[in-house]
Amino acid sequence: MPLEISISEAVHAAGQELAASTTGLADGLNQALNRFLGRAYEASKACVADAEGQKTEVFDSVIHLASPSQTTPQRLTLPADNVACVINLDDTLDADKLEIAYERIAGAKRLKKTPLRNGPGTPLTNATLGIVFARDTVVPIESLAKILDCLNRQHPDYEWPDMIVVLRKGVINYMVQFPGENPAGDFVLPSHGATACKRPPLYVILGIRPTSDFSFNKMCSFIMAHLKVFSPGVELPDWSRMLEGMPEAVIIGPGYQYNLNGDLVPVPQEFRNDRYIPPRPFLIEDQTGHILGALQLLPWQDGGVMFLKGQFPIEPLFLFLRKDVRERANVVKRPGSQISYVLPINQADVVQMLQELQKQSNLRVKQDPSKFVFRKIRNEGTNSPFISRLFLSVLKLRETIFTDKADRRMFDKRYEPAIEAMVSARDASQAIAQLLADHHANLAQGKVAKVQGRALHVEAPIDNELRREVEVFLNSATRALKQGIQELTRFLGKEIGFLFKKQHAFEAGLEALKQSDPQLSAYLRETRQWSEQLLKNRNAMEHEGWILPRMTYREASGVILAHEPEISGQSLSEFMKFMMDRIACFFEEVTTHCVAARLPPGLALTEIPPSERESDAPLRFRITPANGGMPIWTLVYHTSSFGES
Repeated sequence: MPLEISISEAVHAAGQELAASTTGLADGLNQALNRFLGRAYEASKACVADAEGQKTEVFDSVIHLASPSQTTPQRLTLPADNVACVINLDDTLDADKLEIAYERIAGAKRLKKTPLRNGPGTPLTNATLGIVFARDTVVPIESLAKILDCLNRQHPDYEWPDMIVVLRKGVINYMVQFPGENPAGDFVLPSHGATACKRPPLYVILGIRPTSDFSFNKMCSFIMAHLKVFSPGVELPDWSRMLEGMPEAVIIGPGYQYNLNGDLVPVPQEFRNDRYIPPRPFLIEDQTGHILGALQLLPWQDGGVMFLKGQFPIEPLFLFLRKDVRERANVVKRPGSQISYVLPINQADVVQMLQELQKQSNLRVKQDPSKFVFRKIRNEGTNSPFISRLFLSVLKLRETIFTDKADRRMFDKRYEPAIEAMVSARDASQAIAQLLADHHANLAQGKVAKVQGRALHVEAPIDNELRREVEVFLNSATRALKQGIQELTRFLGKEIGFLFKKQHAFEAGLEALKQSDPQLSAYLRETRQWSEQLLKNRNAMEHEGWILPRMTYREASGVILAHEPEISGQSLSEFMKFMMDRIACFFEEVTTHCVAARLPPGLALTEIPPSERESDAPLRFRITPANGGMPIWTLVYHTSSFGES
């Protein structure tokens, strides 16, 4: 007797059949869907029409309430009230086809439906889902998400497609996120007018899911969950069980918020999670000083959202707001917090509200006395490639691979000394470059040296300063390379300590690493050519008494010219630039390679071309789906400078 397969396995098998088939996508999809829709719903090729005579083009797949007495003809014209989902089909998706599919779905969503009636057993939604479905895509799935976001900005949200499904690659759909929380479940776009009186305090996030061969499972689960509320009480498979075995990774895309008109609009850049600092809260205390709640006003498009933590209920606060605000007031209760709907208020309104609360109660209100500590690390921000790529990029990736805060702290404990050594080395290299540039300029202007007879008198030599900075550079660079990066990569599961050992041990370690990580092995072989020279220079300084030679000078046509000292056959400035470039590239690339190896299944890293990097944060890497995403970055040694890479 054959074993009974789970609903997830059955849906997965149906998806695999669709992906493998080369003909009849529409018939194949409808047959697959009808296997799981039960008796209440049916998937058919049809047009959709509303009571006002508006009608769509033919959709290859429309999920609608089934009519037991009707024999399904080849083509139907279905009443809009009976339609739960329209699916636009293409064998292969590209930018032009996505735009066409978008407009066709927008047309279906514009159809008028009979308003819902309140009562037990009545539908909770009459929204028509819109799904763009394709076997494959000729563009990366992130490009589809960018096109979708661009089209969304040109259309009202009730016309947006709910999901893009690329059967062999992944799924794009919306997720919900409340303030102070991580993105959570799926979000179904409401029908036209549903948010006219309700402006919920949530972010709607465009999520890219690298579901690969589980893409059909994700789509079917999404549809089933919608059908449950479209017609309550009907018998349908458990949508949550359809997701068993599906990869859980998701790449977060653009975000949207409701404004005071109830429209979804893009989140302003200044309020994105990676750059927004919330205001200090107001503390609500009882007469004994016990804190009952902490209240913040979060700026929200053209209004604000009241965010309250603690046991104090938020509803009494609404009584102290203007009448027009009270009429809009509602609350979402989350674990540990209460959040108002989007209200037409600002910080001054909240202050006045709290002042009235104090006057008319025995409660006390004060602003949280604690302060954020902003420690200045550099005289530059994330628009600097060094800061963006070695600070911001690494910390963003670390959040993806370490979801547990304790693991992040362990990572940070190893990352901090490594990056501090890198910063110290860079400071020294920049100081040397500035010393040399200023000295050459002063010599050209005759400020710091003069010719007296046959003698050259240098009145402001820079030898001591250069020696001091070279010592700092060699020590810091060695510490970054030999201690900092080695400890960081060891924590990430890669042992590179043999790079700093004698040749025989180096070769043995290289060969062992080659079995598990040939890319890193090949990279370290090339690294050895310059890392050995760096360590020799540092050891000569520390143990053999080597010091940087002095500057030398000569006179030419009345002008005194300076010649830089050399290190390892290179002028000082050439040596510093070469070593700083190599160490910075090594730090970025080896760390990124080790992080990439720990990404969740379905995710990889891609390299952003220099011309496409954002000016305010020119990150070099971003996460991409491993299947169907942008070209996957692999670790390959190069001799380009840090700025060119």
